[in-house]
Amino acid sequence: MGNDDLQQFANKEAQKLKNELTPNLPNGEDLKKKAGTAAVMGTIGLIASLFKNGFKMPKKLKPIPVGLILSGARFRGGLSSIDIAGRIIERKKEIGIDIGPLPSGAKNIELQMEVIRIEEIVDALLKNCQIVIEIPPGIKLQAAPTGPGSPVIGATTQQLQVLGILR
Repeated sequence: MGNDDLQQFANKEAQKLKNELTPNLPNGEDLKKKAGTAAVMGTIGLIASLFKNGFKMPKKLKPIPVGLILSGARFRGGLSSIDIAGRIIERKKEIGIDIGPLPSGAKNIELQMEVIRIEEIVDALLKNCQIVIEIPPGIKLQAAPTGPGSPVIGATTQQLQVLGILR
């Protein structure tokens, strides 16, 4: 289903919903229903735009120099759900979202939910993510010598696939 098809489908569904919600109502009620219908149509439009934008091809990323990958990878600490949730909560505070207890004194469940959400995302990434590296034929290789002599220099003769996990 293409983007235009999704938009047409959403428009048809919104029109059907509008017809069902506002057949022959008195003026005051009609106004309330129209406001409700507008909200529903807006929601359907939002969903359609999410579908439309969700299927766009991502922009190509700039390649990272090999030296930077080799040197930088050793110093990364890995994923931490507590660190990520803490940074999100701090960012909420930066934009003025209250992160303290509720006015009633009860715990702020939204903050607890934020931690749970991030824990589940990180857990899913760590348990299910797989890294696949493809090495095409003809890539030059250099290996340290195992005995006396100079390094071994060569090239890959076939496509190789290397698997890894996210940490």
